[in-house]
Amino acid sequence: MVDSTSWPRRVWRRIYWLPHDVRLTRTYRGVRRLVYFGGDGVGDELLLSTVLHELRARGGRDLGVMTSQPELFAHSPDVDHLLPVRHDHMAGLRRLGRRVDQLVYIERRLPPDIDVPPPRHLLAEMCRLAAVTGAVSLRPYLNLTEAERSAARRPTPYIVIQSSRRSASLVIANKEWFPERFQVVADVLRRECQVVQIGLASDPLLQGAEDLRGRTSLRECAALLAGAVAFVGLVGLLMHLARAVECPAVIVYGGREHPDQSGYSANRNIFTPVPCAPCWRWNSCDFNRRCMDEITAEQVAAAVRALLSSPPARPLPVETAIIGTAESAGVTT
Repeated sequence: MVDSTSWPRRVWRRIYWLPHDVRLTRTYRGVRRLVYFGGDGVGDELLLSTVLHELRARGGRDLGVMTSQPELFAHSPDVDHLLPVRHDHMAGLRRLGRRVDQLVYIERRLPPDIDVPPPRHLLAEMCRLAAVTGAVSLRPYLNLTEAERSAARRPTPYIVIQSSRRSASLVIANKEWFPERFQVVADVLRRECQVVQIGLASDPLLQGAEDLRGRTSLRECAALLAGAVAFVGLVGLLMHLARAVECPAVIVYGGREHPDQSGYSANRNIFTPVPCAPCWRWNSCDFNRRCMDEITAEQVAAAVRALLSSPPARPLPVETAIIGTAESAGVTT
């Protein structure tokens, strides 16, 4: 038997992989480093923008992102190459000496459906997995053109709201509040200014709001949020999208996760400190989702009105996290 480390074996492997490596070299010409998430969450893909921004700030060049949502990264100064996700290319790219980082912040799950979160903010964990050290800004980025902003402008102030996330790519019932309570919030806010509903076409309709469910692209949603006085919604893509374009928000957290783990200090985050929170469960709950039930429509509406009466300056304040060299030591691709 020929030893796998012997030169004949190495030569044979090089000849075997040569045609594939030539194709990869052409496809990824000019790409030195790639990041990707590889899951189904669109919001998680947007969070890659934080890592790319921090890599660029540290002198990163020839940066690529593998994504199923390329519009999230259009016009980004932090991205040199937009590429589709190809899991079958990863081993070959590493063989060719390219760095490829899959930045999944949840690595373990306990029964019945409990995620074990990292000991730091999700964005800080993604940066750590990419071997970023030092201070990192805990916010995502999305770059809009002036034409996109102009197309979304409205003559009067407006609030953007969602009613549900049950139609999201990843269904997590424990992030869900009550559509009928969002309706009460919308009714209260319509006395203050126009209310615009975004989300998927199957989300429950909020009466009295301008209905844009299923009628906007991701970038059109972002442009609407950029021009809004506030966003009112749940933990997920739209929360991250609002923060990426400097839109202040009121977020119904409940108790599945803590805002310090996944949210933004610039927002008004409504968290319920019940004994079981944060549980990080997806859909199971031993307490009939008490953490969500205890949040009233009046409480959310009051938080929005408080934000409107004292709006934060834009750009919004940014929280930072420090990642030590020892924390990133041993991170492999």
